[in-house]
Amino acid sequence: MNIDTFFTDHWQHIEDERVARYEQMFAWRPEQAQLLAPAGIEAGHTVADFGCGPGFMTRAIAGWVGPEGHAYGLDINASFVAKASIHADNPDNLSYHLVEDGKLPLADASIDRVLCKNVLEYVPDLAATLAELRRVLRPDGRLHAIDSDWGFVIVEPWSKAEVDEFFAAAAPAFKEPYIGRKLPGALRSAGFGEMQVSVSTAVDRNGHAFPVLRNMVSYIRQFDTLPAATTDALISRAEHAIEDGTFLLCLPQFLITANASRGATT
Repeated sequence: MNIDTFFTDHWQHIEDERVARYEQMFAWRPEQAQLLAPAGIEAGHTVADFGCGPGFMTRAIAGWVGPEGHAYGLDINASFVAKASIHADNPDNLSYHLVEDGKLPLADASIDRVLCKNVLEYVPDLAATLAELRRVLRPDGRLHAIDSDWGFVIVEPWSKAEVDEFFAAAAPAFKEPYIGRKLPGALRSAGFGEMQVSVSTAVDRNGHAFPVLRNMVSYIRQFDTLPAATTDALISRAEHAIEDGTFLLCLPQFLITANASRGATT
């Protein structure tokens, strides 16, 4: 395990236990559609889901664009791509493709919408990735990114200092753990324009988002950046809070939509 490249490596090589956890975390839920609404996906659109993972969201998009459109699922993990490609109900307007060496297997100016959901925090070269995404977009196309900023997390019953220490210990899993606040500027520098930025804040009081914390623990153990006793105690307190109804987890998601062509920023 190379801590300097872990942020990419751990998506290319995923052990079975993590696959099962991701299947739960990435399952498509109808309420997620509101996160994609700013993208303005319409029937007949060609849409690229960059970092599609198991492909659940891509399948939902294929239903939105209909038979005249097409949904492309793109990922660096060959297992994700292979499993999603053989799914029994995949329609003709849906396909999955492996991304290698940072290059998208799509023609220039061929895509109406590019979606990036919790992906850009991991890419090794953000500027190069944004340039590639802009390359495949039509001049009137649009990129819609949804991403976290791990500096804005609340976990009750943990103190702010404990939250900060916990997520700082997991930070090597991300190339840019504060991508939410940095992405608008990066998009502007990459030539995108007519930008809209908002924040959607989901509050979990029942433990549905608890796998996020478990995921962070797996990273911390990989890096050995916190003593096991510390992480175990934090997780135990969170579990007890779920049981007694005092748990709360808040992770704001930045929603950033930008046109491929330069325009006024709002």
